[in-house]
Amino acid sequence: MKYKKFDEMNCSLAQTLDVVGERWTLLILRDAFFGARKFSQFQANLGIARNILATRLARLVDEGIFERTAVSQGGMPTIG
Repeated sequence: MKYKKFDEMNCSLAQTLDVVGERWTLLILRDAFFGARKFSQFQANLGIARNILATRLARLVDEGIFERTAVSQGGMPTIG
């Protein structure tokens, strides 16, 4: 199903919806609010395919909503 894009609209709510309005993205944001910080945490909590999760996280980083941080000792990069 093709969704309408809102990025051209002169409305902050519509532009925000264009970034975070996709269902997986909303669930990723929810998990982040509840403390998930690592890729593996998001994947385990959501049961989402790795490629979809990677794409959604990259978009959130590109939009400045999430930020990648350095790998902690023995761990994965965290999203914060």
